[in-house]
Parts: sequence; C-alpha cells; structure tokens
Amino acid sequence: MQVTRWLPLLVFLAAPSRGAAQAPTYDATTLGCARFSESVHGTLESTFGSARRTETLGREGILVVRATPDSAGLSVEAWYDTLAVWRDGPEGRFAPDAEGLLGGRYAGLLDPQGDYLATLAPYVPTALRDVFDFARVPLHFFPPLSPTPLRPGGEWTDGAGLTVWRLADSASADGPIGRYRWIRRESWEEGVAVGDSTVIVHRSETEDGSLLWRDVAGPLGWSSSTVAKLEIDNGAGRSALTQGVLVRRLAGPCPGL
Repeated sequence: MQVTRWLPLLVFLAAPSRGAAQAPTYDATTLGCARFSESVHGTLESTFGSARRTETLGREGILVVRATPDSAGLSVEAWYDTLAVWRDGPEGRFAPDAEGLLGGRYAGLLDPQGDYLATLAPYVPTALRDVFDFARVPLHFFPPLSPTPLRPGGEWTDGAGLTVWRLADSASADGPIGRYRWIRRESWEEGVAVGDSTVIVHRSETEDGSLLWRDVAGPLGWSSSTVAKLEIDNGAGRSALTQGVLVRRLAGPCPGL
C-alpha cells in the first residue's frame, strides 16, 4: 500500500508546468485565413561610375493568406486584395497601376518557424517589377520563429546569421502578448553574365525586426528595418536600399477565393 502514497506526487511531477514557455509556430490555428495590411517604404542610393542617384519607393496593400495543413508544414496561398505602388526619383513620381497583380496567386510551403518555399508566383507586370521584386514577397514576409521555447530574456540562434530574442510580454484586455525581436544577416556572391564575361556581384542584407504574438491567435503584427547592399566587383558600381516594413493583422472575415 506504500505505492499509493506516491501516486499523487508522481502525477504532479509528470504534468507540465502551467508557466512553461511554449514556442510559437505557424500552423492552421495561428495562421489559417488572415488579412494583413502591409506598408513598405524605402530609400535607394546607387552609384555607377560617376553617376549618383537617390530614389524613394513604397507600397501599401492588403495581403490575404490562407493556410492548410501539409505533410511538410503548411500549404500557403496568398494574394493582394488591394495594392498601391510608387517610386520617386529625379524625374518625378512613377506610380504604375497595380490592377494586373491583384488576385494573382502566390503558393508555397511554410514550415512552423517561417521558412517559405515557393511553388507558384503570380504574373507581375513589367511596370511593377521596375519598383519591387514582387515574385519574392512571401520569402521574407513571415517573421522567423525560434524552434525552441523561450522565456522572457531568452534567445536562440541558428548559428548562420539568425538570432531570435523573447522580450518581456505586454498586457492587453485579451490576455498577454508575446514580444519577440529578430536579427537576420546574410551575405553572398553571384555571377551576372555581361556580354562574353561574368561580373561578380557581392550582396549583403541585415534585417532587424520585432513581432507581436498571442497564443492560439498567432501573429498580431510586426515591423522591420532592412539594409540591403550590392557592390559590383572592381568597384564598378554599388547600391544600398534602406527599407522599413510595418504589417498589422486585420480583424474581420477572410474573403473567399
């Protein structure tokens, strides 16, 4: 009969703590069907030879995201419901009509931590391609998440340029909101064919962002700043794009297909 005295204690020890940290993940519950307002503003400075140029560019839109379970994570479909695009330079403002992109489908696989693999991109009119690389929009749209639980003050790194921190939670009428910060650094080289030769282009990107996340509900919104630099071998030219992004999840029903 001595064993029965220990059963309540064993059950207590086996049960997870109510205060245990849980790692947020992208799944059908936290993403499902959602609408996000996106605001992007940037400054592009470039130098090629003796020519120098400064431009500002931006876009404002609503991106609709649908996600369903898949063996590799989530099957994601997304499209712009509204969109405005512009670019200001020495010649004035260029604001192409975005109608040709509205409703065009992005499709891909999203893993629980936010890595996206594209399987389909919409047709992007030439005028829009001259302002943004819209084919790549979903690749870094979803903020990166730590695969391990983090308590406030904790951090995780993949050892390859990405670090995620958990900040102190904030309070709201609907319960606590998790606050996270991430920094992602990347650099690489690529060869670009020019006539009969290949020019080496050096690229680097640094992204610094912050995310608001509520358990079950998922991502509530995020902001980030990115500095992307390009330099052609032998100093033939260089450019630097400084870009700010603000995304907010919108309330209300998700529109139909």
